[in-house]
Amino acid sequence: MTNKSTTRRSISEGAENELGKVYSVHDKGEVELVDYLGDDRAVARAARTSYQRSDGANKESDRKLIRRLWVDRHTSPFEMVQLTFRLRLPIFVMRQHVRHRTASLNEWSFRYTECRELFFVPDLDDVRSQHATNKQMSGDNLTGEVSSKVISLIDSANHHSYTVYKQLLDLGVAREQARVVLPLSTYTQIVWSMDMRNLLHYLSLRLAPDAQKEIREYAELIANIVKKGWPMIWEAYENV
Repeated sequence: MTNKSTTRRSISEGAENELGKVYSVHDKGEVELVDYLGDDRAVARAARTSYQRSDGANKESDRKLIRRLWVDRHTSPFEMVQLTFRLRLPIFVMRQHVRHRTASLNEWSFRYTECRELFFVPDLDDVRSQHATNKQMSGDNLTGEVSSKVISLIDSANHHSYTVYKQLLDLGVAREQARVVLPLSTYTQIVWSMDMRNLLHYLSLRLAPDAQKEIREYAELIANIVKKGWPMIWEAYENV
């Protein structure tokens, strides 16, 4: 980490405190802020460039300007802030992350390395039925007896897939080909970078009540990091 006493760039104390903290999701998922560029003031400074100024009179003037920018949807100054996360997540959740094409990312490669035996299994009290009318949403939780059977089936399928995967490797099959038997429950890991404007858009979609619960749990942790590191931006976002 850059020494705070020598860096010449603007830093966010809240973001500095979040750097390197690893938050758990389910039993195997992780969220970690690994880098960032720009603080709340970076947004206000970028906006003031329009009228040939840089700094405001005080923090309150920055707060008011940031709020006004968000209310009026003058959002390009928010792109001056960049956040980079490390996320470990199941492939089926990863598929929803990559729908947000404004991000930059790099992912674990199962061509270069062997897949780890890390698979998603829902909690016993979170096995959900299909929604009766909405084709893309879950309905109520299933009963305990049915949930137990579901978890047993998922766990068995995960274990079988990984056993076959290892057998293929032992037979000399290339890693890039052996991976075809791995299920969507397999955990992968990405470094995922996005500017604040597009990150807030991501959060508006992935924190919504109709978002899939598993990705919403990742979004909640990301939102909490943004709230701590960029309180003026978060206040503007949350209160509009």
